[in-house]
Amino acid sequence: MRSHRPRHRAAAIAALLLIALITIGASSPAAAATIDWHGSLEDALAAAEQSGKPIFAFVYLGESARQSSGQRQEISIRGDGAQARAQIDLELMLQETLADRDVVSAARSFEPLKLDLCDPGTDAARVRLKVGPGVDAGSETRVAMYPITLFLDPTGKELFRRHGCVPAVGYAAQLQQGYDLFLKRKAVLDDPQDARKRRDLGRAYMELDPTAGDRVYASAVEHLDAAIQLDPENLTGANFDARVDLAILRIPEGPAEAVSALSALQGEDADGHRKLELQYYMAIAHFVTEDYASAKRLLRAFETNDRNSPYYDSPWTPQALGLLEYLKQIAP
Repeated sequence: MRSHRPRHRAAAIAALLLIALITIGASSPAAAATIDWHGSLEDALAAAEQSGKPIFAFVYLGESARQSSGQRQEISIRGDGAQARAQIDLELMLQETLADRDVVSAARSFEPLKLDLCDPGTDAARVRLKVGPGVDAGSETRVAMYPITLFLDPTGKELFRRHGCVPAVGYAAQLQQGYDLFLKRKAVLDDPQDARKRRDLGRAYMELDPTAGDRVYASAVEHLDAAIQLDPENLTGANFDARVDLAILRIPEGPAEAVSALSALQGEDADGHRKLELQYYMAIAHFVTEDYASAKRLLRAFETNDRNSPYYDSPWTPQALGLLEYLKQIAP
């Protein structure tokens, strides 16, 4: 008769290991999500040189926003009105947004740097990054929107910046947007004659919601124009896509001209891959010119219960329906 002891022994060992793992898991608290911040700009630049990662710098005025031993402290703000609200928002961002798991996960794509401008040790970094109190490097005008989040390439060259406090979901998306821009910019630096890569980078700048005249707007136009020049026969599709993007980008400057440009581009969209996007932005341009009837006419196509319709669940449908509902209220 064969002995079953080896099998019993193996089963017992497996059971003991399982119990040990369960016990360890039950008794060990979940590790708190934290960003591994660099202590200085020099440290962040040195790390970026080694890793090749971009840098994001969180710059704030932290005199009334201290935390002790990494523990959450009660928010106690002296003052009233907008100043008190701003301090509360900063506290929440430091304690909650920057500890959010999605934000921490997105931050791993960067060399992260946190700078408290109230610390005299940050003076040199403040000058280099042009984040002196009340000064915006883009326009050289005085502002009071802190904190500032800067996105830098591994050499410290600024890609773009954002002002103000942002909830966790939005901040995680902002970090992802910054990293996406970095990757597309790197692709263009590696192959500047690739029309599609130029168009993709121009679109990435465009999606940062630039304002005509600022550096992000200029970068978007530069790369979209380059895509058009590099693909004159539209062999890669970059020419057409870049011209659509430029027409959309220029809606705030000349909405009437944008309507004409977008309408003409609809006629070139042989495969219809941007049909709904063109239609949505034509409605936007009509809205800007206060031609509400034309805008509603274009938007009503998105108002469908037909699950087989391309309008039913397109990326543009939620925005189109939101604008249509608004127009119904202001222009019945």
